[in-house]
Amino acid sequence: MNVTIKDLAKYCNYSVTTVSYALNGSKEIPEATRKKILKAAEELNYVPSAYASGLKRKKSFNIGVFIPDFDGPIHHTVLSGLASGFKEYDARYNMLVMIPDSNLSMIRSRMVDLAIIMDPKLDISLIKDIAQVMPIIVLDKFVHGENIYMADVNNEEGMFNQTMKLLNLGCKRIAYLLGPKASYHNSTRFNGYKRALATSGVSFDEDIVFDANSFTEEKGYQEIKEILKTNGLKFDALMCGNDELAIGAIKALQEAGYAVPKDVKVTGFDNIDKASFISPSLSTISVDWYGYGKRVAKYAIDVINKENVEESLYVNSANVIERESTLEK
Repeated sequence: MNVTIKDLAKYCNYSVTTVSYALNGSKEIPEATRKKILKAAEELNYVPSAYASGLKRKKSFNIGVFIPDFDGPIHHTVLSGLASGFKEYDARYNMLVMIPDSNLSMIRSRMVDLAIIMDPKLDISLIKDIAQVMPIIVLDKFVHGENIYMADVNNEEGMFNQTMKLLNLGCKRIAYLLGPKASYHNSTRFNGYKRALATSGVSFDEDIVFDANSFTEEKGYQEIKEILKTNGLKFDALMCGNDELAIGAIKALQEAGYAVPKDVKVTGFDNIDKASFISPSLSTISVDWYGYGKRVAKYAIDVINKENVEESLYVNSANVIERESTLEK
């Protein structure tokens, strides 16, 4: 009977994670513990599988893409771009889409050659821990470290330009609806808003900055509904961290009897399909998320092949799209 890593862990009286880390040479495991586990592996004639062995000379030709969930239009578009990119640049690679909570063991046992992390909530210390086993490309998070690479789009500049458009339209009190605190996209977009205000000599007012702590339509609706119920309309424009928040906000504004854009102008970010079909159609910032996914796929293959790659991939793609929600007829 073949001895599994679970058998080895039980024999050593350690967790499977500790045994896996020790077998893969993680520096987090004390040397004495590692020697004990290796000795036990020899005693039990434990032979790891080709995937779990982590031998540097072998490849699984699997790339793990870890997302927080399967909701949201941006995830789907980026994943489509990634799949297209892997097919175009090296069709040998399989793309495995997973949720980290249940599948981090696939990384630790080296069943993938590289991990692409799209989950902003994943702890930085865990990311650095995984990077000891294999290279990681992080999206929507700012992390520096050995074996860690980052990819980003021009979020800040896009939101800066959108804010300047509203100021040029004569808006005096521009409110902002924040997305999730853990999201790097959320923080960089907010930085663009604040930078535009400072550039124009407009005072930053915390009283009209609202925190949905989410990128969903429902949270945008709930947050703005509550704000209007409590304070009424104290702003003439509302910038939202993404399109889904903006769509929810427009619904809440209309239910409260306010006209968009006559009473208040509303903007989003991402240019999802729904943005052009709602009424009024949503002014937003267009990002080529499909093309971004393809660029990240090429970047991933270069990292695996140890090509001469930079620590960060920066995609300059964020263009203001003006529609009915800011332009009165």
